[in-house]
Amino acid sequence: MSRVIIFDMDGTLVDSDKAICNTINYMRQGLNMPPLDDNEIIEIINNPAKNYMMEFYAVERVSQNMIKIFEEEYQKNYFLHAKIYQDALDIMDYFQKMGYKMTVASNAPDTSLNQILSNLKILDKFEIIVGASATMPCKPAPDMLNFITNRLGNQAIFIGDSYKDKLAAKNAKIEYINVTWGANRQILDSINCQNAKEVIEKIDLICKFDTFVI
Repeated sequence: MSRVIIFDMDGTLVDSDKAICNTINYMRQGLNMPPLDDNEIIEIINNPAKNYMMEFYAVERVSQNMIKIFEEEYQKNYFLHAKIYQDALDIMDYFQKMGYKMTVASNAPDTSLNQILSNLKILDKFEIIVGASATMPCKPAPDMLNFITNRLGNQAIFIGDSYKDKLAAKNAKIEYINVTWGANRQILDSINCQNAKEVIEKIDLICKFDTFVI
């Protein structure tokens, strides 16, 4: 059975705040809505109690045309603004050498993920990449994590940066590590790590005692 590390993308693997905020405000402009502050946008996205469709666009569901426009603008902004966190690269390099499988579970649109990761030149590092779609609900639902563990094994650790990520790991019954190099947000009752060194030490400790499944 493989040992698996699952990365959230935005705020964990990639510094993408500017790309996300620019895209959301572009969509709001098209709907004749005023722009939101970047910090407010990120808070809404990471808060599982918020309905971000209502908060951003004042609708329960968006049209297929809106989804198409969003994805095109999202990829453009990602290409312009997104950067990989060095800490995430260091974690991947360390554990790939030890035979771990790397995967991604992101609430970003599934259709955009391969192109985004390809543009960042890290696509080939991942065994499985899962994003949100009509058939794959967003985190904190456990479906993305279950999809990965059902294929690669349940000896998995999820690395994220938000309460949604923590809940997704809890719902999927796998270990969770919260990183603070993006949002600088610590989460109560979680393993919180500031850098790659701390993450590596925590995962090595978890592996030593084989406490993958919680």
